[in-house]
This record gives sequence, C-alpha cells and structure tokens, in this order.
Amino acid sequence: MGANQMLTPPLDPDLILPTPVWPPGAEPLSLDQPEPHALAGEHFKLVSENGFGDGYNNYPHSMAWFKGKLYVGTTRATFQMLAHNDPLPPLDPWPVTPPEDIYDLDRRAEIWCYDPAADDGWTLAYRAPWVRADDGRDVPRFIGYRGMAVFQGDSDDEPVLYIATWAPRKAPRPTVMRTADGVHFEELPGPNWGDNVRSFRTMQIFNGKLYTSPTGSTTGDRQSQECVGGRPAIFESSDPRTGQWRAVSSQGFGDPANLTVFEMAAFNNHLYAGTVNARNGFEIWKTRAEGDPPYDWRRVLSHGAGRGPLNEVAVSLCEFKGALYVGSGIVNGGYHRKLNIGPAAAELIRLHPDDSWELVMGESRITPQGARYPISGYRPGFNKFFNGYVWRMGVHAGRLYVGTFSWAQLLPYCPIHQWSEVAQKKIARMGVDWFVRNMGGCDVWSSEDGVHWDCMTRNGFDNECNWGVRQILSTPYGVFIATANVLAPDRAIQRNGQWEYVHNPRGGCEVWRGADPGEAGP
Repeated sequence: MGANQMLTPPLDPDLILPTPVWPPGAEPLSLDQPEPHALAGEHFKLVSENGFGDGYNNYPHSMAWFKGKLYVGTTRATFQMLAHNDPLPPLDPWPVTPPEDIYDLDRRAEIWCYDPAADDGWTLAYRAPWVRADDGRDVPRFIGYRGMAVFQGDSDDEPVLYIATWAPRKAPRPTVMRTADGVHFEELPGPNWGDNVRSFRTMQIFNGKLYTSPTGSTTGDRQSQECVGGRPAIFESSDPRTGQWRAVSSQGFGDPANLTVFEMAAFNNHLYAGTVNARNGFEIWKTRAEGDPPYDWRRVLSHGAGRGPLNEVAVSLCEFKGALYVGSGIVNGGYHRKLNIGPAAAELIRLHPDDSWELVMGESRITPQGARYPISGYRPGFNKFFNGYVWRMGVHAGRLYVGTFSWAQLLPYCPIHQWSEVAQKKIARMGVDWFVRNMGGCDVWSSEDGVHWDCMTRNGFDNECNWGVRQILSTPYGVFIATANVLAPDRAIQRNGQWEYVHNPRGGCEVWRGADPGEAGP
C-alpha cells in the first residue's frame, strides 16, 4: 500500500473537511513526494494482528524496548466494558456484542513479547491472575497494562521494566509491576490513592526518579471514568520496588478544574505535565523538581492554547529537535458526551524552552499571546474532522511521528437523527458509507522539521477498524506502531436491512513495523 494510494480520497472541501490554510509565504506541500528518508506506507509490515490472536485484546496500552525485545501490554474488552457503563448518547446497535455481565468475560490483561532479530512470532510473557472478589466471584486482577518504563531504582541492580496497571472495580487497587528479566513478573506496593482510583498510565523518568499520576477512577457500578483519575496530583519514587511514593504537586495545581494530570514529559531540564480541564481547556505545567515537595510548578500554557475546552486534554507530549510537541483532544474520542464538549478535531502545538509556542496544526485564532495560524498549513485533525486525538507521538531516525484517533467508523451506530440539521445534511450529502470508507481509521504522519509533513496512512493501514495509534516506539529494528481496535471479536454489520453480529477478521489491536530496506537492525 503506497502513500499515493492512501492520499487520493474524493475529498469534498465544502463538506466536513476544510481545505488547508497556508500561512503567509508558505509553499504548498506535496503529499505525493515524501521527504528523503521518510517512511511511506509500503515501508510498514504487519507483525501482529487480531489482538495477538484474541480480539478482546483491543488496546496495546503500553510498549517498551527491554533487553533487546519488544514488550506490549494490552487492555481487554474495551467496548464491551463501555457498554456496561451505559454511555451517552447510546449507540444503536452497540458496535460489538454487549455482555449481560462484564465479569462474565475473561478480561485478564496480557503482556506479549517479540524478538525482531529472530522474527519467530510473539510470546505471551505474562497474563494477569484471577483474584477472589468480596462477592465470591473470580475477577481479573488487572484488565489493562497502561504504561511501561525501563528504569533503575535505588535498589535495582540494573534497569528493569516497571508497569502501570488498571484494576477492575471488584479487584484490589491497582499497583506497580516489575520484571528484571522479562520472564518473571512481580506485584509491588503502589501509591495509595484510595479505592476509587482504578488505573494509572504515565510512567515518566526524570533526573533519576519515576513519576506517575492516577488516570482512571470509578464512582460505583457502571460509573467508570477511564480518563479522570480522581486524584489529580503527581507522585514520585526513587525506588518503586519499595512502594515508597510521595506527592510532589498539589491537587490539580490548585485548580479544581484540572481534573487529571494526563501526560508528562522530560524537556529542557524540566518535568512537564499536561492536564484534563473541561472548563477552560488543558494546561501545561513545568518544574525543575528541586528542593522539598511540593515542588515549584509554573504554568506555561493554559486555556487549551487559546482554544478553550475544544482542547480539553493534553493527550500526548513529545520532545523533538529542541521543542516540546503537545497533541490535544477531547475525552471520549473527540466528544465529551457527559459535558457536551465538542465534537472537534485535535490540534498539534509546539512549545519552546522560553515558553513561547506555535500552532503546528489546528485552527487559526487570536490568543493573548498574539495571532496563531497553523504553520504546517493543516487545520485540526490534519484536515480530518473525525481525528479526535493526536493520540501518540514518537521520534525515530530524526523524524517526529504522529498518530491520531478517528471515530468515523462509528458513524453507522451513531444517532445521527438527533444531530443538528446542518450536520445531518452534511452526512446525508455523501452518505455514511462514504465517511466510513474515506475517514475511518487512524492517521500516521511524520516530519523532519515539524512544519512539512508526510503521510503514512489515513485509513488505519487499510483497516478502518484501527481507530487509533496507541503506541509509537523507536527501536534498533525500526519504528513500531501499535493500533487500538475495539470492533472485536465481532462487529455489528447490516445485511438486507437487518443488523447482525459477525466475526471481524481485522479486529483486535495490531502492531506494525516501519523500516527502510537498510534498517535491518544492529
């Protein structure tokens, strides 16, 4: 599949897709001619499909390069769990078979291992055990592994793999896992965030310490919040093996509207943190992490970079060539249903060491810092309305890779008849199938300067069910990109006017390896 093939949909600029807007003096970009050394679609090879053989492995929620091998942690049965939570608005029919009882499913999270040098397949390195719940049922100890970091704590003899976990409501609290050899795994005492916190994700290394923050919580049965942690503070440890963690920031940096610290990054000798803020838009804070906690934190970006709640969350952070790139989004995939924020496509922002910033991709506007226009020429979502997140970024071979999340493939199940008359007309003009075919599936883009971009795929590597890029990791064997795919193991399709659930042969997470012919490994 070549880049040209993926970039020639019959786009209608008068519909939902706006045309590029070029900044003064900029030259139009040629999407047909990738920059030298840029990987194109044909450079990517599928190395794992169908959720490692089990479609319930929907999310490759974590990935790490450890001891010469690739490790991937999964989260299982994501959309089945979402059905259990009675989300608003209801999709009809539900895209996958909704379970009568979510605890009837085997949701034990898994960790898979791949040796690119041997290229002899994947090995199940670990599966979460069953534990006995208070009601006497056996429930998964963990349903997801949401983060990984290779880190050497004070009592570690060498760098080891630490893993962030997601525990279901009926299981004990989430905790930290550790493996020194990639074969034997152990649970460690974790931070005590209380029973409502059910998951944490980011594991950021900075100046010899490991940092994390709660990401998901629950307020009761069917009240799971996978993007709201309930304890919006940052915790650090110099020795996670001991279970000793301490808070190093105030709750929400003193603002109750900062619901969660969603992402962190190390940049310019500072630790940066991005928040979820549904009232005003995300905020970015930084600290040198010196002295006694709570550390001296300084806000460097607020109000969603002048876009407000349409930039509700700083979804992804990545350092690249002397700047920190910030990918935005709205929780719940670009439309915060509970608070009625959006829908809107995501933006990409470039933050400099002096706290000045540029709009790389997004919506032109006047901000307190002055006028901002997209220096890449791309409007929100790389001109794709359905790209609700800039979900993941990574650096490989001198280029920045960006992966998005698209919700277009859910259109057949959406209550379009409840949308505004304008929106209904836009959908009707081309038809739902057209949008699914042309807008479904995630994007992958890359750039060597943050201004000029080449596209690897706009349709989830020819799989509309690959709705998002959840991991991007540079290795000696190329860049690995892992996609989230929740329409599995079955999927509702319409035949002869009737809905039915059928097996989805391209359902479950996928892992792709991108490398040019000369990048065979060490």
